[in-house]
Amino acid sequence: MASILGFGARLPEDVLDNAALGREFGVEPAWILQMCGIETRRVAAPGETVVDLAEGAARDCLERVAMAPADLGGIVVGTGTPHRQFPGVSASLQQRLGVAGIPAFDIHLASVGGFFALATAVELCARYGPILVVGAERMSEVMARPPRSKETAILFGDGAGACIVAPGPGPVSVVDIQMQSDGTFADELSLAFGGTLAMNGRAVILQANRKLRQSLAQLLERNGVAADEVGLWLFHQANLNLLKQMAQGLGIAEERVYLNLPRYGNTSAASILIAAAEAQKEGRFRPGHAVMAAFGAGMGWGSALLAVADTGTDPRWPTWAN
Repeated sequence: MASILGFGARLPEDVLDNAALGREFGVEPAWILQMCGIETRRVAAPGETVVDLAEGAARDCLERVAMAPADLGGIVVGTGTPHRQFPGVSASLQQRLGVAGIPAFDIHLASVGGFFALATAVELCARYGPILVVGAERMSEVMARPPRSKETAILFGDGAGACIVAPGPGPVSVVDIQMQSDGTFADELSLAFGGTLAMNGRAVILQANRKLRQSLAQLLERNGVAADEVGLWLFHQANLNLLKQMAQGLGIAEERVYLNLPRYGNTSAASILIAAAEAQKEGRFRPGHAVMAAFGAGMGWGSALLAVADTGTDPRWPTWAN
């Protein structure tokens, strides 16, 4: 069994709102909001790298769980926007944290990369000890490449999220987790070296809706848990309309679906971990079950069932490390 000890996040300070994008593309801010449900996005400052974001999220997470970098047994980073072809973000992060000698590697996948990193850490932690999982993206760099398109420029933001996965039981245990891929649809969401984002939005949403709903149904049935027994649903924050479709299709009350998409946009591989970090801060993890689910490039998708214990402490978990 593996447990999540806590989450962390780092969001850039600069904000890109719909008014600015509307002026750039000659559209009304209301049209942007209607198309994607996003009001603002965070954008990395000049010189602020994806490694800076990853480090910020990692240190925030380590501080929350009162863990030193030296306590880590490994580092796994999910990203679709590394700062160089190789070595990856994980190597630079390992150097900054000063933890040579432990395994550190990237999972190079946009959107679903953070979730796949989490699933990988669940398998690794029994052998190596606590694993730092980071999802980090600097999508603004990709979006700035010409020709710039309003259909994609309105969607994405920058940021990083993190968590610590450790062996053994804990206040939030990973009951079951699964990840899947289907390369048949790989070209529907892709990025060539130095190129612009290629995305067939209709196909991506259709595949995500079908595949995630099937994955979640299998996950819950396998563990004998009904959808209405899940108190918190954490999805990849991609598109408001898709999130609403998912909730309706699964019969989930909207108030149980965590939503920060309007504030941050789609932060790709970072989004699900940023959402979890905010949900933790807000005390949204309550005793019972929680679910995480994500999809993205590859096409890849996955879901996880979590068991949140009643520890009798603050639901924001300030005493997990004690």
